[in-house]
Amino acid sequence: MDRTFQINGAIAIYKGEEIFLGMSQYQLLKLIVDEGSINAAAKRKGMSYQQAWNLIDQLNKISPIPIVIRQKGGAGGGGCFISPYGLNMMKLFEQKLRLFQRNLQSLNEDMNTCML
Repeated sequence: MDRTFQINGAIAIYKGEEIFLGMSQYQLLKLIVDEGSINAAAKRKGMSYQQAWNLIDQLNKISPIPIVIRQKGGAGGGGCFISPYGLNMMKLFEQKLRLFQRNLQSLNEDMNTCML
């Protein structure tokens, strides 16, 4: 059993009471960038298409500008891409995540010396 003490937490950007962009949404967006498809991104993340679609739909509804843009199918099939606004939100999230992680690390530096 690990006997170390630590402060832990998670980061999410909220709009009002709703999560706008948290780790699940961010990870899914990164996979959509890589895959160009919600379905392929969902498979890589280990979630159903419906779960992925619900996250994306909620994200787009909360956002003042669409984040994920769907393309209708054609000869090559459909797909999607992240809007420039969405890419900026991802960069913002990455910056805040790094700052959050540094602050957690700083908070944890002396935890085990001050806890009995």
